[in-house]
Amino acid sequence: MTEQLLRQVRIALQNGDIPTAIDGLERAAVAASEAGDHASEGRHLGNLGLLYRRIGMKEEALIAFHRALLSARADGDRLTESGLLGNMGNILREIGRYDDAVTHLGQALTLAQAVDDQRGRGIWLANLGLVYDDLHRPEDAIPLHEESVTLARTFRDQRGLAARLSNLGNSYVTLNQLEAAIPLFEEAALLFRDLGDKNALAQRLGVIGNLYATLGRATKSRRAQLDFFRKALDHYQRTLTLAREINDPVSAAELLRALGSLRLDVGDREGALADFERAVTLYTTLGLTDSAAAIRALMEDE
Repeated sequence: MTEQLLRQVRIALQNGDIPTAIDGLERAAVAASEAGDHASEGRHLGNLGLLYRRIGMKEEALIAFHRALLSARADGDRLTESGLLGNMGNILREIGRYDDAVTHLGQALTLAQAVDDQRGRGIWLANLGLVYDDLHRPEDAIPLHEESVTLARTFRDQRGLAARLSNLGNSYVTLNQLEAAIPLFEEAALLFRDLGDKNALAQRLGVIGNLYATLGRATKSRRAQLDFFRKALDHYQRTLTLAREINDPVSAAELLRALGSLRLDVGDREGALADFERAVTLYTTLGLTDSAAAIRALMEDE
C-alpha cells in the first residue's frame, strides 16, 4: 500500500497536484507509524515538510518537520535529527524567529559534530552565520562563515565555497572593513566564472565595483582615489558586458548610471554624459520614467 501511495505522490508532483501529494505523504506517514516503522515515518514527514516549504507554507513545514523530528528521535537517528533541526532553523530564520533559529541550528551543529557529519556542519555553520548577519552581529557571524568556508574547501564544494565566501564578504562589509571583503568577493567571482554562472558572476563583480567606488570616495589621497576609481570602472564595465550577455536591461541601465557617476568623479564629463544618455534610453525603453527623469536632472546639473 505504501509503495502505491508514494507512486501517487510522485505522479501528483509531476502534474503539479500539490494537495494530492500532501495527502499521499500524510497517509504514507500514518501507515509507517501504524507499522512501527519510525524511519519511514520520519522520511515521509520530512518530505512533507520540504514540500510545504517549497510552496511557501512555512508554519505547516515547521509542524511537519517537528513530527519528523519525533520519529527520528524514536528511531535513534541522530544524523536525520540534525538535518531536521537545521531545516527548522532555516525556516525560523526566514520568518524572523531568530532566537529559535539560533537554538535549532546550534542543536543541529552539535549533533552533526557528534556523528562526524562535517558536510552538514558546514551547512549549519553557514546558516547560523546568516542568522547573526540578520541580527546585525557580524562579529559573531564571521567566525562561523570562516569555518564554513574551510569545510567547503575540504570537500572541494566549489559552488558552496563561492556562496560562503560571499557571506563572509557581506559580514566584513557590515563591519565597514571593505578592503578585507574585496578578496573574498574576487575569489567567489572566479569560482562562479569557472562554474559558468554568469548571473552570480555579474552580481559579485558589481559588488566589487561598488566597494572600490566607496573606497575611492572615502579616501583623501587623490592618487589612491584614482586607483580605486580605476578598479571600480573596470569591474562595472565587466559587469555591464555580462548584463548584456544575460539580457538584463535593468541591471545594464543601473550600471550605466553608476559608470556615469564614477566618470564624473574622475573628471571625465564627456564620458559620463554618454553613459547617462545610454542609461536614459534604456530606462525609457523599460518604462522606468522616474529613473530616466532623475538622470536627466543630473545631466542638466552638469
